[in-house]
Amino acid sequence: MSPVEKLLSELPDAKKTGDGWSARCPAHDDRQPSLSVSEGQDGRALVKCHTGCSVEAVCKAVGMMPSDLFATPTVSTSTKPRQPRETIGFCGQDTDKPAGNTFVSANVAIKELERQHGKSSNVWTYRNAQGEPAGAVVRWDRPDGKKDIRPVSLHADGWRIGGMPEPRPLYGLQALTDAKRVYVVEGEKAVEAARSIGLVATTSAHGAQSAGKTAWSPLAGMEVIILADNDIAGRQYAEEVRSQLAKLAQAPVVKEVELPGMPEGGDIADFIAAHAGTPPHELRRMVEALVAKAEPSVSAPPPVSVQQFQRFPIEALPEPTRNFVVAGSKAIGCDPCYVALPQLIVLASAIGNTRRLRLKSSWSAPPILWGAIVGDSGTAKSPAFALVMRPVQQYQQKAIKRYANAVKSYEVELVRYEKALSQWKRDGDSSDAPPENPVAPQPERFIVSDTTVEAIVPVLLANPRGVLMSRDELSGFFGSLDRYAGGKGGADAAFWMETYFGACVVVDRKTGPMRTISVPSASVCLCGGIQPGVLRRALGVEHRESGLAARLLLCCPPRKAKRWTDAEVAPETEAEFAQLLGRLYGLLPIVNDDGEMQPVAVGMTPEAKTLWEAYYNANGREQVDLTGDLAAVWSKMEECAARLALVIHLTRCAAGDPTLQSVDLVDAASMTSGIKLAEWFKQEARRVYALLDETDTVRDQRRLVEWIASKGGVVSPREVQSGCRWLHEPGMAEAALNELASDALGDWTNKPTTVKGGRPSRVFHLRAESAVDETSIGPDENRGSVDADSADGPELRTPDGEWGEL
Repeated sequence: MSPVEKLLSELPDAKKTGDGWSARCPAHDDRQPSLSVSEGQDGRALVKCHTGCSVEAVCKAVGMMPSDLFATPTVSTSTKPRQPRETIGFCGQDTDKPAGNTFVSANVAIKELERQHGKSSNVWTYRNAQGEPAGAVVRWDRPDGKKDIRPVSLHADGWRIGGMPEPRPLYGLQALTDAKRVYVVEGEKAVEAARSIGLVATTSAHGAQSAGKTAWSPLAGMEVIILADNDIAGRQYAEEVRSQLAKLAQAPVVKEVELPGMPEGGDIADFIAAHAGTPPHELRRMVEALVAKAEPSVSAPPPVSVQQFQRFPIEALPEPTRNFVVAGSKAIGCDPCYVALPQLIVLASAIGNTRRLRLKSSWSAPPILWGAIVGDSGTAKSPAFALVMRPVQQYQQKAIKRYANAVKSYEVELVRYEKALSQWKRDGDSSDAPPENPVAPQPERFIVSDTTVEAIVPVLLANPRGVLMSRDELSGFFGSLDRYAGGKGGADAAFWMETYFGACVVVDRKTGPMRTISVPSASVCLCGGIQPGVLRRALGVEHRESGLAARLLLCCPPRKAKRWTDAEVAPETEAEFAQLLGRLYGLLPIVNDDGEMQPVAVGMTPEAKTLWEAYYNANGREQVDLTGDLAAVWSKMEECAARLALVIHLTRCAAGDPTLQSVDLVDAASMTSGIKLAEWFKQEARRVYALLDETDTVRDQRRLVEWIASKGGVVSPREVQSGCRWLHEPGMAEAALNELASDALGDWTNKPTTVKGGRPSRVFHLRAESAVDETSIGPDENRGSVDADSADGPELRTPDGEWGEL
């Protein structure tokens, strides 16, 4: 069924009109047919509501997605008959006219190339980490056996004929997510040939000389097999790929394999053609046999010491927030950071645009924080998040009731106004001023969950102090960032990054009474939970390199077995926290001469300024030696320490802390707490990024270290074999412990026997610097409990390798 046929099947009243169809629009109460449907030259469905409904609204009304309006994607290879090419573009008018040097879709750009060069032979699509088209490579096979290649690519203003912006995605990026071995070849045709025999393969875009312009980080920690073309250019390409892979933080194991019998310039496609008639699985076996004999050309570094999980610095929190975190984590049975992180963000959102910390005349830090509590299902992140969000939701419900009452009063005043206006018009006395039109009430919002720009901008306009974006599952937030917005992918991501700084944003809308909306200070705090594997896929290369990921404060405590507890959060403890929030919500900004809201500038005491300068300089020295993700994190944590100090200061003010030096100045105590929290989040970011990029070997080593720590730091091989299911085979437990000992993570000792004449048994002692901080997860918490990783009952077993997605 074509896209047009699928859409028309959902519009029972559609009628044929000329070259298309007309129907009543399902997105609004349409009494006269106002929806036009036609078929584009590339097979897509063209939709237009003449009353202004968006394409997204029409699709939603009939249970479709905007992507359903496009022709079904097909893969084109040189070994198969030519198929209709994939539609890569946007909903809208099907026009062949470029907007300046840009085109409305990839298809239109490709049509322009074919107008110049004739019908193409193949088109290969490159996609970004979110699966959206980022570019395409068009190929023409010439009669003389040579080829012509032309790229088209997506830019901020549309599609262009030319190379993709840097860094470019790998070809077939989505197929690499769960792979352990990836073959790198030269060219998209070679990739498709490798895939035809069951190999996971990829290549970089735009020729052998452009390998350095591609993001190779998705291959970190994998086994990479380079199948170079049999010529000088192919060998140079292989060398450049090895060089790029060696720069990754988690360097992969790299092997280079020469396929036998290849002609000059030949590649894997020629190898397959030379063995015509051989089954694909047999060809794959032949290639894998060559891989097994090859020696690594770049060795993976030895497993690094497992990053130690540091105890969250609860002492940095002022009362009553500290008591709330302690009571909440004890009642839920989770690590304190699962309560502390969302609590800090809720406090920051309650302050909103009312205050800023003045670092110098040209730099002030807003109390805007983003965070993610990271953990697998069953780690109690959702109950912890719900506990913190409960008072915010209560304030929101009260505000909704106030708004409902205000609407009722407004409706009464509106009726009175209309009567008075009619009377004023009948009197015809222009000397009297007309009656004053009542102002419609605006709903007060503390919390939002809709991530679309169209939804959030009016809320921010009506609530200039800012809001809290709360998502129990942050995957939905990340999934919305790169949707098509106004015909340009990634527009939402750019908008959200501006809200992190409380910047002025201007948004143009297609519908509504206000087509252009300006929010002077778009302030949104963000918090939610997410699973580690989902986080890795959601961030991808794009959001890590754009700096969006670095804005997130992260916490991901080691998993531990659950134990029943009768502990509960006392009602007075929850009430104290709720009252504290109420006082922060009551903070007021100043209003300038133009009637605009401006935050109150908070300064620093001389002692706090000295601490800030020392932290700033130390952070800068650390950042010089960092690259990639951590360099970006350290850059954002520079100001984040000041933001945290401001939140701590205002929380102390609201709590009536008698030790506070001044309401108008952040003192040394608040700055010390902000810096201590920032240092913890920096180290946790280092640890979480290592988890996201770790190899299977490092992952298993980490899990083993955390398991041993939960058992008190001393175990025998037999205990490991029975307690760690991934080491249940004979000999595996002792071998794994030997690896820990060789990596200086622990030591063997002999345990004396109590049996006369018996032999002493060997036990493994985990070194203190390798163990999980016992103040966070200590042996007493798990002693005598059931370990979810070792339980035999199916109701307690977790899927093999809870971090396996990483």
